[in-house]
Amino acid sequence: MSLQIENLQVRFGSSQILKDIQLSFNERKLYAIIGPSGCGKTTLLKSLNRTLELERGYLISGKVKLYGEDIYEHRDTSLIRQRIGLVFQTPVALPLSIKENVLFGVRYFGERNKTKLNEICEKCLQQAGLWEEVKDKLNNPAKELSGGQIQRLSIARVLAVSPEVLLLDEPCSNLDPAATQMIEELLKGLAKQLTIILVTHNLFQAKRVADVTTFLLNGQVVEVGETETLFLNPQKQETKDFISGLTY
Repeated sequence: MSLQIENLQVRFGSSQILKDIQLSFNERKLYAIIGPSGCGKTTLLKSLNRTLELERGYLISGKVKLYGEDIYEHRDTSLIRQRIGLVFQTPVALPLSIKENVLFGVRYFGERNKTKLNEICEKCLQQAGLWEEVKDKLNNPAKELSGGQIQRLSIARVLAVSPEVLLLDEPCSNLDPAATQMIEELLKGLAKQLTIILVTHNLFQAKRVADVTTFLLNGQVVEVGETETLFLNPQKQETKDFISGLTY
């Protein structure tokens, strides 16, 4: 088990955003988290790599264990964010070249060997399915890339620091069908190497790519199950209503 959440609670002011979250995630699996807008999906992801504490007003309690070790007991949050990488909904191209976008985190963590840096850049762009498209223009500004390419570049940048868990928040929400298909194929391939947790509003996407799906509602876990089983035979009425489009 790579990641385990125990009694996670998140409050913002007087509002409780997440309530008693208990979840487990295994290695080399792709997990989807679904639920209506405002149910706490993004807050959950940010809690898993301690990005949430960068925002003022949030109070977090409970445990998030990475291979048995509570990440909230670590002083070095940058190390936690290296081991549990997060790709945000809006793809980010840093005001740097394509190559330096990929290597940004690697350089931050101290790698200076040019041969190693070049190897990391090529490997991660290959993993992100972007190498053939950009190999002849690595020194061009990353902002010249398309939206789908920038999303894959963002994934390559996270992969460059060798995370053990990859979190993605609606990575395809602003992409066309062709770019979405490329991202989904990429994620299915990466799930053979590490734990992936994907937040998505797209129920069809969850059905296409996820091994296990969690339904979140009002900050609480309603149901967790193998994806095919959860969609074909949900056990909770709230889940049935949500996936049939009757409510929320």
